Parts: sequence; structure tokens; C-alpha cells
Amino acid sequence: MQEWMTSFVDKLNHKESLKPLFRNTSFSLAISCQKDAYLMEVRNHHFSWRRMKEENPDVWLMGERESIYSIASGEILLREAKKNGLIQLDGSLRKILLLESLLFLCNSQPVKRIS
Repeated sequence: MQEWMTSFVDKLNHKESLKPLFRNTSFSLAISCQKDAYLMEVRNHHFSWRRMKEENPDVWLMGERESIYSIASGEILLREAKKNGLIQLDGSLRKILLLESLLFLCNSQPVKRIS
């Protein structure tokens, strides 16, 4: 799981399309599966992660490792996974929508420009 978190955060940090979305805002996501719990944070346009301590994150995402991987890779949408009972999600609607936008933009392909 640690390797995956490192890879995921690196991918997020290299996506220029995410920077405007997180201008003047902070965001924290707790990801919990089996006995592991990690906290991903965005501060000053930079994503980072660490093991969970006694924090109160904006959004909690709980589920099986495979379900979380599928959501993060774009194979299944966040709302579909929740609707199908693959994950549990807790947070304000605004922060959950921000997470869904983050996941969508993270997995979107760059648009080719025609001059």
C-alpha cells in the first residue's frame, strides 16, 4: 500500500490541471483498508501522504484495497463504488465532490490542441 500511495501522490503532483482546483484551499483524505490507514493532504498545491495518526480529515474513504485501487485508477467512479457498497465514504458533499474531481482529473488524458 505504501508503494501505491507514493506512486499516486507523485502522479497527482505532476498533473498541472489539478493546481487551479486546489488554489486557496486545503484538503485531507483518510484512506483506510484492512489495518492500514493513510492520510493524503494538499497544502500549497503540493500533495503528500503519511500514516494516519489522530487527525480529523475532510473525507474518509474506507474499503478493500482492490476497490480503492480501482477508484484511484479510474476503473470505477467514486459514486458508483459507494452506490454498489464497495466503499464507505464520509465527509461533506463539497469535499466529496472535490475528491471526485481530483480523481477524474488525475486519470484524464491531456487534450490535443489544434492550431
